[in-house]
Amino acid sequence: MNLYLDSRTQLISLGFKELVRSIFGEVSVKWHSGNPGKEQVNPEKKQVLVYNFSDNYQEIENNLKITPEDTNCIKVVLIISGDVSGLPKLVSYGVSGFIDINCTLDELKEAFQKMLHNQNYYCEVVWNRILNQDDEITSPTQFSLTKRETEIVESLLNGKSTAEISRELGLSPHTVQTHRKNCFRKLKVKSLSELLLFEMENQVFKK
Repeated sequence: MNLYLDSRTQLISLGFKELVRSIFGEVSVKWHSGNPGKEQVNPEKKQVLVYNFSDNYQEIENNLKITPEDTNCIKVVLIISGDVSGLPKLVSYGVSGFIDINCTLDELKEAFQKMLHNQNYYCEVVWNRILNQDDEITSPTQFSLTKRETEIVESLLNGKSTAEISRELGLSPHTVQTHRKNCFRKLKVKSLSELLLFEMENQVFKK
């Protein structure tokens, strides 16, 4: 694995590098200043590009815009400090994970396990920002969602799997998947990532 760490805060990132090494063993590590370009030690290895976030949202967004698309690259935002309200929008620029610098080893393992299997990972501070909105701008009924569909969406936003939702609501997994498909169609989203962005922008659902 090739690991590129943001050189703006090398001392903090060094601890993160050691955590990653404790999980994956030997990794190739390089520093970058926003965009590593095409520097690849081994193009067959998975590339992990880490951006340090300390209230520098615009800087990261600008760098992501010019970063070449690479299906073999996992883009991660390492949250050190600052207002995280806009971070979920970076998913549209290819960010797969948002990790708190104070995360535990188990949390870091969970994050990379998801990202290496093409799933997104949101640390607690970002999840809380998405889910704990003070004011409700609109309501699910305005999107023609039924009470059951609303329950499904709220469960998805709380990170629950189809199996968990099935058990909690007493529905078959097939029925849950059907409801999920209908919800996505009504909300005009195509994935869980887009659903999270939708909620961040519209503040429709309660935790």
